[in-house]
Amino acid sequence: MRIALIAYGLDRPLSGISRYTLELTRALAALPGGHEVLLLAAGSTGALTEGNNLRSVPLFGCSRLPGLVTLGNVLIPWKARRLQVDIVHDPTGVTPFLFGAGGARTVVTLHDVFAWSCPGHSTLLDTLIYRYWLPRVLPKTDAVITISEASRLDILHYLKVNPSKVHIVPRWVHAALKPSSEAEVAALKARYRLPERYMLFLGSVEKRKNLHGLLGAYARLQHTGAYIPLVITGLKPRKYPALAQMLQQLNEPASVIFTGYVPDEDLPAIYCGADLFVFPSLYEGFGLPPLEAMACGTPVVCSNTSSLPEVVGDAAITVDPYDVEALADAMHRVLSDAALREELRAKGLARAKMFTWEKAARETLAVYEKVLQ
Repeated sequence: MRIALIAYGLDRPLSGISRYTLELTRALAALPGGHEVLLLAAGSTGALTEGNNLRSVPLFGCSRLPGLVTLGNVLIPWKARRLQVDIVHDPTGVTPFLFGAGGARTVVTLHDVFAWSCPGHSTLLDTLIYRYWLPRVLPKTDAVITISEASRLDILHYLKVNPSKVHIVPRWVHAALKPSSEAEVAALKARYRLPERYMLFLGSVEKRKNLHGLLGAYARLQHTGAYIPLVITGLKPRKYPALAQMLQQLNEPASVIFTGYVPDEDLPAIYCGADLFVFPSLYEGFGLPPLEAMACGTPVVCSNTSSLPEVVGDAAITVDPYDVEALADAMHRVLSDAALREELRAKGLARAKMFTWEKAARETLAVYEKVLQ
């Protein structure tokens, strides 16, 4: 089987979708069986092709989303026909298959449909793609992979895809995400100038990530006196004026520390160094960060909405993300109760062991084989 994956977003700091593409490609390439994996590269693929001996074929003009969703519809079937591939897999969910894939079968990973499920929290481009583009092209694909039962139900409800075409293959945790040694954690804290104790949030400024709710809960936590600094990775407040305004409402704005982008190799130690990982997202197709935190032995408080309860099971404290008081109370409970932290740590480590990228690759390969049959 010759498989072509559309590689988008690997030439910039990784998002959830580009990280999925990276890990799935590596895992598929490592499977036995003689399957050939190559990349239709919308932008540079960096060390992915070099480190895994993968062939990369450029999609010129597609390194940004508007190019991929327009020009990609012409380039992809042309490239697929020339390369004689059996499967073209789009891990981005954009579905640039208006004119098919040059005779190849088409598979799309649609991580969520948040523009439908969580209206008012999307960019204009995302709204156009999810509300006007996907309803027309997604039902024509051979298979849709999604990452949770919550997302599957949303896809069936909003996009009217044939249920037999929709397959659940959950996202998984990379093997490098595991508890770090005390020396590794100490070195990371020194490098990023982090305090001895802190709670952690990893995410973006998208409205659905609910940073506003997190800072509101943290403000209430400050009034109790039983709080520790909050570390936020991936963001710099000077780039977001609204975020700077939210910080000024805190008793101690300086207790919120922004690290900026954290590379993959530092993620295990920054998770491990935290007393608590907080993820109050309003909507997630899967929600990988809580699972990553659990794999590193960090207690988790997260939302009880969308896919998150099925991801974390009973290994985390789940709360209504719209209830700021409940979120603050859950954070306070974990921070003030060492026994509860240890219980959540043990449950989280056991839960995370259920998720491996090798298993995800095998389940994805099974979808390919089904559509070829």
